[in-house]
Amino acid sequence: MPITRIHSFLVSPSKSESKQPEIGGTQVARTAGKLYDMISKLYDNALNECNIDITFRHADDGTQVNDCRTLFMNYAGDPTIEHGRAIAARLQAVTTHRSGLGLLFVVAGTEPGRRFMLSRFPADEGVVAERGAGRQLTVQFLEQVFMKNAHAYKSVVYGGPLNQGSFWSGRAVDKQINSNRELSDYWISDFLNSDLSTTGAAGTKRLAVALRGAMRKATDLDVKSELLSAAQLARAEDGRMTSAAQIAERFGLSGDAVELLRDELPRRELYDEAFRFSREEFDQHVAFRSVELDNGAILTAEDARFDEVFDQREVAPDRRSGAVASPAGTRMRFSTEGQVVNEQLRKTAR
Repeated sequence: MPITRIHSFLVSPSKSESKQPEIGGTQVARTAGKLYDMISKLYDNALNECNIDITFRHADDGTQVNDCRTLFMNYAGDPTIEHGRAIAARLQAVTTHRSGLGLLFVVAGTEPGRRFMLSRFPADEGVVAERGAGRQLTVQFLEQVFMKNAHAYKSVVYGGPLNQGSFWSGRAVDKQINSNRELSDYWISDFLNSDLSTTGAAGTKRLAVALRGAMRKATDLDVKSELLSAAQLARAEDGRMTSAAQIAERFGLSGDAVELLRDELPRRELYDEAFRFSREEFDQHVAFRSVELDNGAILTAEDARFDEVFDQREVAPDRRSGAVASPAGTRMRFSTEGQVVNEQLRKTAR
């Protein structure tokens, strides 16, 4: 889509500082060559690259007012360097020394309506070597090298008409964080004044229910075992950003297991939607594990403690008493002990 303006600003780490440094800025023209081309490519791919849905917070009194959104709307409607500098000043005021110096690009475009994109690149250190006449070589150490890795950046994109009902939802990404596509708290919460569109509880419940349904419908024991393992290992994701797609990839689910999982989601596109995993919420929906033996017995225990409650041993194929075929084709013997606290007769096994 056509870009109407690109501005760039040098953002210093200045959180909690009483006097904020002046912010240098410039317009990036088409004559900038490779730099303009790189930002244009980011802009064109932003809706695909930014894969985490976020929403601006409303004001404390519930009204549709958000100071960060107002700055973005001002720039999208009138992309001047001063409107861009106001955005950079907001980012600078929440940037810690851990995040360090950054180079911010503010981009406005049309499509119809408006598209607005921000991208922040971290500073690095590097060495520049320039060849002179003959055998001469000039080597210089630089403390502020930007885009040494053009794939490490934070970005956010919004689109729509410039009215009160638009620009409330956007999509973000943080490619400076390697684990689980997380978003830095200062980027989404402090700077953007936003939250994830899908809450951790809602996303976790959706995943838990889908895993439970997929395990119930799986007819292949190996596929059922894959899904069960994923459900057990997923608990280690507590507090992290993840998605059904990332869980499937991280724990090596086969194509058949993935299809079962996707089919159990309310909409298949939710497979890629990110959320913050909550073990507490997950355990409310995938709390117990049951194993059915070929002799008619059903073993049930709290999933998180199943391997502690039941001792499991492989037995020879011809020893059938109290054993069940595992997904790997072997036979297993389960044993446990404890005080009887309740007995009942039921019409069905479940």
